[in-house]
Amino acid sequence: MEKFDSKPYCEGAIKFAHQFGKSFSYKSEDITDMEEILERIHTVYSNNAITAASAERIAVSLGIYLGQVMLENKLFECGYEWTVDSNEPCLIKDNNNKMFPIAKVWKRIINGREDSVKSFYDIGIAIAEGRFPK
Repeated sequence: MEKFDSKPYCEGAIKFAHQFGKSFSYKSEDITDMEEILERIHTVYSNNAITAASAERIAVSLGIYLGQVMLENKLFECGYEWTVDSNEPCLIKDNNNKMFPIAKVWKRIINGREDSVKSFYDIGIAIAEGRFPK
């Protein structure tokens, strides 16, 4: 597995959030703002107002930002880092502990609120801390 540099994607996500009047700053509160942005993206995607390719680019940028916020707010101290697994950036501690935030953001865009990124964030932190039931 190879290392992954999230910085350029995160910079893109921060600029994207500004278009929605949001200021991302690598804090857990950003995830609530991300939910609002993704609800708007879900609506335009559902109405065929953006292409699947555009939605995928948004999912990559916001998904990597989501993962970076998770790392900076807990996962890094629990042993997680970015890597590339099967051509997709993911957060990994070991082969039994991987998280795929891009896939989650994509599902949020496609399915709407039922695929909450806030829930993904909260559960991911709980798993990393060993608080989530096995």
